[in-house]
Amino acid sequence: MSSNDRYSLTSRQRPRGKPPATIMAWGLGTHAGVGHNNGPPLEDEAPGYLWRRYRWQNVHAAAWKPPSYSVAKFRVARAAAAGVTYEQYVAALLDTGRFTQARDRDEARIQALARVRTAWQKALGDLAPAAPRMQASIVLVSLTGAYDEARRAYHGIRHIAAVLDDLERHGRDAEDNVALAMAALFHDVIYDATRGDNETESARLAALHLGDLGVPAPRIARVTAMILATRHRPEDVASADADTALLLDCDLAVLAASQDRYAAYAKAIRCEYAHVPDADFRSGRAKVLAAFLARDCIYATAALARLWEASARANMAAERMQLLGAVDPPLTQGRHD
Repeated sequence: MSSNDRYSLTSRQRPRGKPPATIMAWGLGTHAGVGHNNGPPLEDEAPGYLWRRYRWQNVHAAAWKPPSYSVAKFRVARAAAAGVTYEQYVAALLDTGRFTQARDRDEARIQALARVRTAWQKALGDLAPAAPRMQASIVLVSLTGAYDEARRAYHGIRHIAAVLDDLERHGRDAEDNVALAMAALFHDVIYDATRGDNETESARLAALHLGDLGVPAPRIARVTAMILATRHRPEDVASADADTALLLDCDLAVLAASQDRYAAYAKAIRCEYAHVPDADFRSGRAKVLAAFLARDCIYATAALARLWEASARANMAAERMQLLGAVDPPLTQGRHD
């Protein structure tokens, strides 16, 4: 049976074993079974390796899991009606996020997923127009899957969509909107509230994927530098160019939100730090807020400082007073990304 026959599903044969040649050429093990492909080769001792391995296993399992016969028959019929092969039809499903669907009927999450997918396809089309379609689709599924993890109360898919929207709204004069969008897409892809290297690992993962997709090295360096700047350290802000400063401000846009939205954000942050005892959280969070309030300006761009500075300071000062007053911010159940 040829590779094309394997994936045509003209009979009861399902796709089993290794993925198609477009994925095999990407450096995956030639004898690996479905769901056991770990993506591009990585050094075992690299920080974040286990996270990436786990994510890739889940993504490949979802993308190449043999469908039931009724589903396969339906897909073959749809592919035939569209005049494409079964493999092309599955690629189209990947492109539209078929394997990363909202688990509930939350329209905001569904729209955020669509926003992220659209931004990824546009940015990658500009940065690497010759990127293999199937490979790009698998990375997209991995990206959206990471942001749609239930444990992310704030740093999830809705936050990324909001940053993208703010970049589009306020970045008309930006020098490199494509790099800005790609940096926004990857800047929180690794998020663990128990660690302090999330931005570093997100930048490493972005460099890995973008390099495999054929993005030129100078553009990758630009994207990763922006991601690293989202640590929001004073030295990162001081050295930021105009585009990076815009990304930093859009990442902090929620600080200047309405009181209700800011309160939801603060509760979501508490939820992400549920492993921290209340007293320790109040103390640590109050110090973070105090450090921001002590800055001459929270926002790095003049235009957004005029729009947001006063509201952000009022919100943060009110939260800090609540924390110092030992009023417990209630933990929330559910999602506030």
